[in-house]
Amino acid sequence: MNERRISRLQEQIKQRLAEVLLRDIADPKLGLVTITRVELDSEFTHCKAYWSVMAASTDAEQKARAQSEGVLRRARGLCQREIARAVNARTTPHLEFVFDESIAGAIKLNRLLQDLQQERESKAGPEGPAAPNTQPGNGNPGT
Repeated sequence: MNERRISRLQEQIKQRLAEVLLRDIADPKLGLVTITRVELDSEFTHCKAYWSVMAASTDAEQKARAQSEGVLRRARGLCQREIARAVNARTTPHLEFVFDESIAGAIKLNRLLQDLQQERESKAGPEGPAAPNTQPGNGNPGT
């Protein structure tokens, strides 16, 4: 299968999965799940749907992840049938839900950078970082 067709099918599957999760699954344990990307193999036999979940804190996120993972595991058959209806291909790929660690990693990295920024600001003191000495005669070029 050519790359353009595969990328078009991946986007179509991603959109259909998002619709199914939003409208058709009525499980209250399903958190704020987002389908981040879909990978489809070239033979159209296997489909990996990467997902993430958002929560207020890391503890709540772990709980939401575990609950949502169970819901997605149970809903895999329904989602696969809906993909088959939406795609209209000879075969339907086997669907697998995979948790996307990249968003959680990006959030963790962002928190670390914010903490580092706050630490630097607190070390600089209330007057801010010291300005470089730019008075004439101190060896700076152009003076």
